[in-house]
Amino acid sequence: MKKTAVFIMLSVMLVFCLAGCGGREKYAGKWEAKEMKVNNSTITDIANIPLNVIMRFELNSSGSAKWASPLESVKDPSKDGITASWKIKDGKIIMTVNYKDDKKTIEFTDIDGKLAVEQGASILYLEKVDEFSPVDTQALQNLFSNFDISSIMGG
Repeated sequence: MKKTAVFIMLSVMLVFCLAGCGGREKYAGKWEAKEMKVNNSTITDIANIPLNVIMRFELNSSGSAKWASPLESVKDPSKDGITASWKIKDGKIIMTVNYKDDKKTIEFTDIDGKLAVEQGASILYLEKVDEFSPVDTQALQNLFSNFDISSIMGG
């Protein structure tokens, strides 16, 4: 009788644990930006910089997350005081990034298996990938070091 009661109690706890995860396994993994819709136009790069440079991260089923910037020289962002976490709330994926002196929250919607984040008239779509796309970091560093923001700002 005791074994049956213990088995039933463990089964109930397992059901609650699985329900409590709220589908985290579906979203756990590596994600990177693939395309952006702006005023009915689709773009995959900005000034020859692929969108996957703008946003890529890994979501862990535990609720932690890790930014994966291709230009990041520090291998472990937590050493700089940067941590990230995520949860599912009201059908949305909510990511919180904590910096030393700041905190950012990004809200994603699942649209046909892609994570979408809306900003004004644009929507950035991220796709789940097995591995992050390779990035020529030297070319990106050269591009940014030669980039003249005053040309855009009218200076």
